Amino acid sequence: MKSSTEDPAPLRPGNETGVLVATGLRLRGALGSLTARLVPGGIDQLEGRDWVLVGRGGGDQKRLRVEKHSSYGDRLVLKFLGVDSAEAAAAFVGQDILIPCNGLVDLPEGSYYIFQLVGLTVRTRAGRTIGRVRDVVPTGGTPLLAIEPDAGEGAGTHEPILMPAARSICTAIDPASGWITIDPPEGLLELYGL
Repeated sequence: MKSSTEDPAPLRPGNETGVLVATGLRLRGALGSLTARLVPGGIDQLEGRDWVLVGRGGGDQKRLRVEKHSSYGDRLVLKFLGVDSAEAAAAFVGQDILIPCNGLVDLPEGSYYIFQLVGLTVRTRAGRTIGRVRDVVPTGGTPLLAIEPDAGEGAGTHEPILMPAARSICTAIDPASGWITIDPPEGLLELYGL
C-alpha cells in the first residue's frame, strides 16, 4: 500500500496551473493537521477530491494527497496523507491550496473567482474607461478591486485605484465580454485625479 504524501505523478512547473481556493496554511495541532482560509466566500472546494495543489499561484506547486478535510465558517482544516506530525506539516506553513480550473465548484449567481475578475476592463456607466483590474484585495469585508489606471485617461496617479467590489458600485460584471461597469460614489474617482 502506497503511503507517499505526494501524488505519483508530481506536478512540474508550468505543466498545470491551479486556482487559489484557500490561503495561508498554518499548523493545527501536533498530528500534522493544517488550517487555511477559504476564498472566495468560504466555499469548500475540496468535497470529493483526494488531492490538491500546494504552493503559490503562478509559482511552483505540487500535488498532495488529502487524507481528510473539514470546513467551518471560512476555515478549512486538512491533513495530507503521510504528514503525521507538526514537524512534517511545518514544510507547508504559509503556502496556499489550489485546484485545477476544471475542478472548481460553480459559484452562486453573481459571485466570481478572483481569476475571473483580474484583467477585466472597468468602465463607468457613461462608458468612460477607468482601467483594468490588477488584483482583488481581501479586507475581511467587501473586497477591493485594485484597478490599474488607463494611461489614455490622463490619470493623475500611477497607484492602483481601490474600488469596493460592492454590488451597489459594480453594477454589471461580465467576464465573457471582459467588462465591469461601475457606478462609483461621488468623489471617489476624483481622489485619484480622474
